[in-house]
Amino acid sequence: MKKKTLMITGAGGFIGSNFIKKYENDYNIIPVCLIENKPENLDYTGVDTILHLAALVHQMKGAPEEKYFEVNTELTRRLATTAKEKGVKHFVFYSTVKVYGFDGELNNHDFILTENSPCNPNDPYGASKYEAEKILKSLQDENFKVAMVRPPMVYGEGVKGNMLSLMKLINILPIIPFNYDNNRRSIISTENLLYMTHLIIKNEADGIYLGTEGNPVSIKEMAESIEKGLGKRKINIKFPNFIFKLLCKVKPNIMIRLYGTLTFKQEDNYEKIKYKPKDSMDNQIKIMIGGYKNAK
Repeated sequence: MKKKTLMITGAGGFIGSNFIKKYENDYNIIPVCLIENKPENLDYTGVDTILHLAALVHQMKGAPEEKYFEVNTELTRRLATTAKEKGVKHFVFYSTVKVYGFDGELNNHDFILTENSPCNPNDPYGASKYEAEKILKSLQDENFKVAMVRPPMVYGEGVKGNMLSLMKLINILPIIPFNYDNNRRSIISTENLLYMTHLIIKNEADGIYLGTEGNPVSIKEMAESIEKGLGKRKINIKFPNFIFKLLCKVKPNIMIRLYGTLTFKQEDNYEKIKYKPKDSMDNQIKIMIGGYKNAK
C-alpha cells in the first residue's frame, strides 16, 4: 500500500516531534517551519494531508491579542487556502478546548461538554483558534476534508504545563491536599492522542475530535496514580470545607484548575476512525515519570 505524504507544521514542537518519532515509518513526512517559509511558497506536490500544529499557544505572561490572530487564525487561513488550491485533499488542525471558554466547574460536577457544545472563547488564544476553525469549516467540501482536534489536558513523557507542575508538587511535598474525589477531568496521554491523530490521517476523516480516553478522573485518582509512579506514599489530606470555600474566593483560578470539573464526551466521530484508547493511565503516568526522572 502506498504511503501517504504528510506535511507537518510545527514539527519541532511537543506533539509534532513525538508524532514523527512514532509514525515516521508510516508516512512520507515533510516537516515545514512557517516562521522561515510562507505558506504560499511551500511545495505541495504529492501532499495528501497537512497536519497543522504550528501555533502561538497560551502565554502565561501574555502576548499581544493581535499576535494570536496573526499566527493562529490568519496563518491557518493562508495555509489551508493555498493547500486547497494546490490540490491537497485533507487538512488536520490542532485546535484547543479553550474554544469553549470554560475552564472548569467547582459546583456542578455533572457538567459535560461535547464536540457539539456551543463555543464562547474568553481569551485571545481560544478566540483565535475558534476563528480558524470557522474559516476551515467554510473551506471544506468534498475535495477538501477538514478535521479539528481539541485536546484536553495531555500527559505523557516530556509533557509540560499543568500535569508537570502537579507531578513536581506531589514529588516534593510530604503532605498533599488532593484527597478530593468530587471533581472529574478528561485527560489524554500523548500515546493515545498521537494514535487518534494517526487514525484521523489514515482514514482521511473530517469532523471535530476531542481526544478523550476512558472515564474522566478526579484529582485524587490522578494524585494516587502519580504517587504510584513515583514510588512514594504521601499523606493525602482534604481541606476543611470552610478553608476550601475561602481558597475558592481568594485563588479561584488555581482552585478551578486543581479541583474543578472539566469533562468532555465525544458524541460521534470516534466510530468513523475506530478509535479506542490503547493504554492505561497508570502505565502512561509511569512512563511520564520515568522520562521526568531521566531528564533531571
